[in-house]
Amino acid sequence: MLGPQLQKLRRSGYVLEDAEVTGDGGSPGPSRRALLAGAAASLPLLLTACKGVQALGTPPPPARDIRVLAAAIAAEEAMVARYATALRQLTAGGGTGGAGGGAAGDPAGAGAAAVAAVAAVRAEHVAHLAQLRSRLIHPPALTSSPGPSAAATASASPSAGAGAGAGTGARASRKLVLSELEQAEQTASDRLIGQLDGLPPALAQLFASIAASEATHVPYLRAAGQSR
Repeated sequence: MLGPQLQKLRRSGYVLEDAEVTGDGGSPGPSRRALLAGAAASLPLLLTACKGVQALGTPPPPARDIRVLAAAIAAEEAMVARYATALRQLTAGGGTGGAGGGAAGDPAGAGAAAVAAVAAVRAEHVAHLAQLRSRLIHPPALTSSPGPSAAATASASPSAGAGAGAGTGARASRKLVLSELEQAEQTASDRLIGQLDGLPPALAQLFASIAASEATHVPYLRAAGQSR
């Protein structure tokens, strides 16, 4: 027998085992088994709907031109940082013709010419970076870590701790700094040219223009390194 409380619930129309649920008008409703079967049948549909929402929530990967542009921005940032490091190396020890003058055997004018050349090229790279950034209409997360950080790339130069020595040592250090910049410029120019295929015309034109500019930096820096 059912206990008094259960009997009371059943008389009130609540579902007990296979008992019918009584509606407001007293008409019989579905049995408990029918309700459970209906719930089980709807479960696959709910799971499928959840999977669909998850699929819609996964953003598609960025297009190739956006990835290439983001990488070019990161490379240009690294180049600007490299030039800042080079300027610190070249100005160490007052070798720019300033108060400290030049070391014996290394005229101050030669050091000043090298510093002026590096500063001028760095300014062009800052302008290139601004042009590239203006083309990237995308969440900033893209450019957060496309490769080695600018500071790490700049400090990876073997001459970072060389400093400016006296006489021929200072001249050799200056030539090494400029030679490394020449190589970096040639590598950057070649990389941009190799990425032109498949880019939108406007972006390809910008890449080609920057690549040509960086190619002209090579002989310019070489001449600065040969100045006496």
